[in-house]
Amino acid sequence: MKFLKQKLDTLKKNGLLRNLSVHAHTIDFSSNDYLGFSRSVAFGKAFSKELNAEKIAGSTGSRLLTGNTLEIEALEEKIARFHQAESALIFPSGYQANVGFLSSIAGRGDTVIRDEFCHASIIDGLRLGFANTLKFTHNNYTDLDAKLSKASGEKFVIVEGLYSMDGDIPDLQMVANLCKKHEAHLIVDEAHTGGLYGNRGEGMVVEQGLESQVFARIMTYGKAFAYQGGAIIGSEELRQYLINKSRAFIYSTGINYSQILGLSLAYDFVEKAEEERYQLKENIRYFRQAIQGKPSAWIDSHSQIQGVRIPGNSAVMEKSVELKNAGILALPIRNPTVAEGEERIRICLHAYNTKSEMDGLIKIVGR
Repeated sequence: MKFLKQKLDTLKKNGLLRNLSVHAHTIDFSSNDYLGFSRSVAFGKAFSKELNAEKIAGSTGSRLLTGNTLEIEALEEKIARFHQAESALIFPSGYQANVGFLSSIAGRGDTVIRDEFCHASIIDGLRLGFANTLKFTHNNYTDLDAKLSKASGEKFVIVEGLYSMDGDIPDLQMVANLCKKHEAHLIVDEAHTGGLYGNRGEGMVVEQGLESQVFARIMTYGKAFAYQGGAIIGSEELRQYLINKSRAFIYSTGINYSQILGLSLAYDFVEKAEEERYQLKENIRYFRQAIQGKPSAWIDSHSQIQGVRIPGNSAVMEKSVELKNAGILALPIRNPTVAEGEERIRICLHAYNTKSEMDGLIKIVGR
């Protein structure tokens, strides 16, 4: 069709055309598999051992019809206990959890204020809702305070436990204090902190002891948990509200038995992952030490997400190809995902990356 070809040609001309790729036999500095469980032989063996052939393979329907099971309710109770909360509600993906939650929690006349660097799924969820939406300058709490002063109706503030582009961590206590001052509800997306922070991987909210000050947490399982799905964690009233009002929950097929089993095992492995979390912290420390004295294009991050700015979509694409030719997977982030001039090679560190692999990456990116 001519109009589609024209649109695709425009994307290609602007260096924005995306293609699906299979990344095999490369040194991984791009996946969200921070603890390495997606490649874990032990996880695969545990999954196979526990899989019960007598269980129904399919979900059979939405959870409000025939798709609810004792196993999924037990898993939600397990998730809530792990994160030191009253309840949890599972969605098929982290994206769907955000969309289903944020499109339904605030109504007409209410106000939702988000950090400007919040994930696309948060933005999409808010677009589907009817509340007034505002954004505040990234990690600028004076701006947040001003926006809260102007907000009407029920007030909600959305931040992330760790931001996926710059790898920085907000001052959650400051945000919580502002929410208390303005009687607002604090929502924290823990996509990049779940499994990594807290004594057992409970997340940044638990690590900082803010459970009682946070209205809801959004957990995503495609990253450190190395599985799939998402959950909204909060009060029992919140869970019941979403069961009744979240269209993304009501009209979605429930997750099946194998998904329930896999996610339950993922929690077991995360809880016992002291060694992997320690090694990841050591790799972050080594990486930051190795780039000391390098040009300021390196992002100032002390988390597992690192990066180096290479302005221009063409220039950052060329560097990514150079890395790929050296057997290293470190993918480019282009405009408009980031602002013009902020294009970068985004680097995800993992517990399984070696010092020699990190040295090789730094050498190529720096030339």
